[in-house]
Amino acid sequence: MTRTWNKADTALLGSFLFFLLSLGLHLHFPQTLWTEGLLMVSEAALVGGVADWFAVTALFRKPLGFPYHTAILPRRRDSFIHAIVVMVQKEFFSRRKIFRHIEKIHLLPMLQEFLHKKETEEQLTGTVMHFIRASFLRKNNKKAIAYLSERFKALILREDPSESMRRFDTLSAENGWDRQALSRIAQLLAREVSAEETRHSIRETLAELEREKIGDGFLSRLLEVTNTVNLDEGAELIQRHTCNVLEELGRDGSPLQKNAVALLHDCISDLRQDDELLHLARELQERLAQELPIDETLARLFQGMRRHFQMDLNRAVDPIEEHMPAFYTQLQNILHLEYQHMLFLVEERTELQKIIAKVLYDLLARSALHAQTLVGVIVNNVLSRLTDDELNHLIYDKVEEDLLWIRVNGSLVGGCIGLLLFVCMNILR
Repeated sequence: MTRTWNKADTALLGSFLFFLLSLGLHLHFPQTLWTEGLLMVSEAALVGGVADWFAVTALFRKPLGFPYHTAILPRRRDSFIHAIVVMVQKEFFSRRKIFRHIEKIHLLPMLQEFLHKKETEEQLTGTVMHFIRASFLRKNNKKAIAYLSERFKALILREDPSESMRRFDTLSAENGWDRQALSRIAQLLAREVSAEETRHSIRETLAELEREKIGDGFLSRLLEVTNTVNLDEGAELIQRHTCNVLEELGRDGSPLQKNAVALLHDCISDLRQDDELLHLARELQERLAQELPIDETLARLFQGMRRHFQMDLNRAVDPIEEHMPAFYTQLQNILHLEYQHMLFLVEERTELQKIIAKVLYDLLARSALHAQTLVGVIVNNVLSRLTDDELNHLIYDKVEEDLLWIRVNGSLVGGCIGLLLFVCMNILR
């Protein structure tokens, strides 16, 4: 409580001086009516001023050391602090006021405006990218490995062999893989056929065939002597004709190639109807799903990626952008498209807007109600740490003007009552 000289002290001092003056006049003029009235008014004013000074001072400390029912605020500080906390929580942060103010807030337009900002999209997509990078940096990726392994096995077992063959047949025809395969096979066979060893092999085959058909008799020796059948020329002729056929097969758009391609597709179509082949393909699928080291391969893949990612992060480089630029670009495009799709849904779907608004208002209300308790805890902690003098100053500084006027009014009202009593007493006489 302030100790400076103020108007209440001035009024109390004035009442005391007025009393001394009235007392002196009354002693000097004992039989005079007006000195008796001045003395009675000054007594009442002094008593009223002293009484109000005592009452106001007793709120904060012990006036003149008087111990009974004084220093009320320090003695009842716990109850006073609790009352302030309750007032702040129930009056300033009441549920009714909180909900009324929250209902005035247009949350959905604010959310839409926030989401339309480019910085918001960059922050949200950056957060997603951060989680993707963090998933590769985990030391324990057993759950991810198990999930991906099961997905791979499910994909292997789910694939229909007949449908796979049909798709392969369609893709090979659309992309020209069948013609390219025939051209490469024809080129490879042409190199092998044009070799000298192939020509010798053809000659030996013709000689063996001659021996099987004619034998080693007179006719065989006669044909050899007369050179009627020249095996070297025959082998060279077969070799040359075979190379021409292979060259025709490898030339793009040739009739022979077209016929070979059509025959290849017919064979694939027939194989699609072969139950035995399809059964073998299904068994191969099951064997692959069971015996392929998918888990071990994925574990090594994650371990290697984690090592490289950690090295890149130490160099302040984005590992996904560094090692997988195409995947990084595609992922950025996917995130951008999904973000724009989310904005479209938020702006166009009325049902979604109602759900979002309800969730936002509920979250805001819950946060505000939680803040209600938190504010009470803060107020209680702050006031509890104050000393008695600090608490007195805190309260007194807020109501000092009113308390001073209470003391001034005590002297004024006391003087008025003294005057009224003096008038009544003289009238009754």
